[in-house]
Amino acid sequence: MLNQPTLISVESVTKKYGSKEIIHDISFDVKKGEIVGFLGPNGAGKTTTMRMIAGFTAATTGKVTVAGHDMANDNYEGAKKIGYLPEHPPLYDVFTVERYLRFVAKVKRVNNSRLNSELDRVMTACRLETVTNKEIYKLSKGYRQRVGLAQALLGDPDVLLLDEPTAGLDPGQIQETREVIRSFGRDHAVLLSTHILPEVTLICQRIAIINNGSILAVDSPEALQSASDHTNNVSIELSGDAQQIEQAMRMINGVKDVKFTAITGKEAYFQVDCHVESRDGIESDLAKIVTDHGALHGLTRQKPTLENVFLKYINDSVQQKESLS
Repeated sequence: MLNQPTLISVESVTKKYGSKEIIHDISFDVKKGEIVGFLGPNGAGKTTTMRMIAGFTAATTGKVTVAGHDMANDNYEGAKKIGYLPEHPPLYDVFTVERYLRFVAKVKRVNNSRLNSELDRVMTACRLETVTNKEIYKLSKGYRQRVGLAQALLGDPDVLLLDEPTAGLDPGQIQETREVIRSFGRDHAVLLSTHILPEVTLICQRIAIINNGSILAVDSPEALQSASDHTNNVSIELSGDAQQIEQAMRMINGVKDVKFTAITGKEAYFQVDCHVESRDGIESDLAKIVTDHGALHGLTRQKPTLENVFLKYINDSVQQKESLS
């Protein structure tokens, strides 16, 4: 992977609409043979960034390059290297699936000598054989998404941009779509945007985390999972013998750490934060320990969420800056 060429390069890019800054000084790249997940909540700036890479809108400052083409000055040639699936696929509802894909293939200037084989390739890859002659407006959401993916794959582009590619699909269709993306990613550069945490951890080699228009981290799925694990906590308010309860809590399978904080103004009252593993029933075990040795006044479970992972990265970056200052 280290020796593979960089096919997508985003360098110090900022995007403004009027005085409103949507994207703030972001940088990342995608190499040939790599699938990079672009992970963030709705409204984080994923779609705007994808549109800049695709050449639909230009960066205010910074540089976007696709397969060696500057998308600000050479986006016509750069666009030839891109297969793009926007969040809402650009479908012509009155066309049949085959007619629509033939139209897209001609727009992409797929050679007539390989047009039929190219159509067969993408329709097979996206499991569209049974709806070839069906009008697009009659298709389910899942099949419409597959047609959108098929049009992006047409012409065997070097770069594939997928904006929320599994939105609206059932579990079986999601698995099939992931397999298509994995297969394409072996010899191409794929940037996949999503707000679904498992989506990127299952198929991506690297993950770029974006929130409020800024890149928080570019990391491996393993590092992301580690950050996720650190957000798995049980918060308890209790009263009783802190030392005795803490010792008992630390003996519970799946409890990684326990922190007691005295509640001001209440004698023998404590706020307890327990860092735990993702195990069902661990709250019940903790509650039993408390009631065996004291009184339980409140218990909440904080499971890993995308927002919590963001907070973990934000807190880590703040702590790192403070340690360097």
